[in-house]
Amino acid sequence: MLKYIWLSTLIFFSTIVPALAVQSATAIHKGAVQAITADATAQKEFQQWADQREELSSEIRDMKMMHSWLEFQNTKYQRYLEKQKDIIAELERCKEEAQRIQMELEPFLETIVDKLSVHIAADLPFLQEERTRRIAFLHDSLDDYHLELSEKLRRVFEALQIETEYGRTIETVSCELSLQGVPTQVSIFRLGRTALFYQTEDASTAGFWDRKKQKWQTVGQEFTRDIQRAKDMASRKRAVELLSLPIGEAQ
Repeated sequence: MLKYIWLSTLIFFSTIVPALAVQSATAIHKGAVQAITADATAQKEFQQWADQREELSSEIRDMKMMHSWLEFQNTKYQRYLEKQKDIIAELERCKEEAQRIQMELEPFLETIVDKLSVHIAADLPFLQEERTRRIAFLHDSLDDYHLELSEKLRRVFEALQIETEYGRTIETVSCELSLQGVPTQVSIFRLGRTALFYQTEDASTAGFWDRKKQKWQTVGQEFTRDIQRAKDMASRKRAVELLSLPIGEAQ
């Protein structure tokens, strides 16, 4: 009986011990595989996290750079706005000033043309038709509603400049004068705005415009030669020299 029990025990242990050994090796292998898998997974997740961290760090740097750039642009834009405000304010001031000038300038131009017309009527009687047409043209221009104020101003200034130039020039022209009621062909010599002389074609008679009496006055023969010399100097046929010419009394 004891033999039988011992033998049974021996058979049991000889069977179970190898089985336990196999199970233990399998468990160890399985645990090792799981550990390696877990380590690889952790390594992969760590690498992914590192990549994400680097990407986020790059985005943060870009955002900081963009933030700095936007702050700079905002400061610069504020300065631009302030400058534009100053420019707009100056333009508004200029606009108001231009409106004020326009309100004062148009009636001023009317006054200038009226005074110029009076001046021409009282001036030496030269180029009367041309100067009268110019005054009429100025009045028509000032009465033209569609004409810009700047163009009206330009035309008035141009007329004033022409009239000013008359005082600094000399000229000789041929025309017909009524002398003692007889139409006579003469040459007129203008000495700026100082004096106006005439001389008949045969140089036998000469005279000057008397401002005070507002008519032509005949001069003596002693002035005829000097008037001829003045005409020659005006046409550059003679060198400039001092002459004695009658100019009458000023008004």
